[in-house]
Amino acid sequence: MFRCIDGKIVEESEHKNMKNKRLNRKGQLQMTETIAILFIFFILLLFGIIFYFRYQKVAFQEKQEELLAARAMESTLKVLFMPELICSRGEAEPEDNCFDVLKLNATKKTMQQHLDEYYFEIFSYAKIYVQETYPENKTWVLYDKPKPEFTRKEPTFFVVTLRDELAGKDQPEYGFGYVGVTVYS
Repeated sequence: MFRCIDGKIVEESEHKNMKNKRLNRKGQLQMTETIAILFIFFILLLFGIIFYFRYQKVAFQEKQEELLAARAMESTLKVLFMPELICSRGEAEPEDNCFDVLKLNATKKTMQQHLDEYYFEIFSYAKIYVQETYPENKTWVLYDKPKPEFTRKEPTFFVVTLRDELAGKDQPEYGFGYVGVTVYS
């Protein structure tokens, strides 16, 4: 049997072969398109994964910095309210943001003696000092335990008054200074 295709007379078996060839070409073209689409999809998926992991890395670092800053503030608050340092008069309320110089001198020795036993649990790796700026220029290093091979440190400062009972004749003499707390990570 014969057929007319595109103005040519072709045998039926040839017609089937031509049709199969067109279908094969069309199938190959569709297969190539599918592979190209899958390739593009996986490239986009790869970019998405890379972006996500870089974002997570940055978010993790920011969270670590935030936690270090929170630990620094927490340590500073612990120092400000240590009964070993605050100004008090008998059973009266302690004075806000005031350190007693006599207590500073005694606490410096005590903290150095019990550094690992007691104070390390409170402050971990940190450096705590009190710097007097007026009337003299003195420094009391109360606690100093730097972390070996630390990667970051976060300093915080807080202004305090310093009361010296022995400096004044009838009344205590007050000075000004600041507490410096540096925590290590």
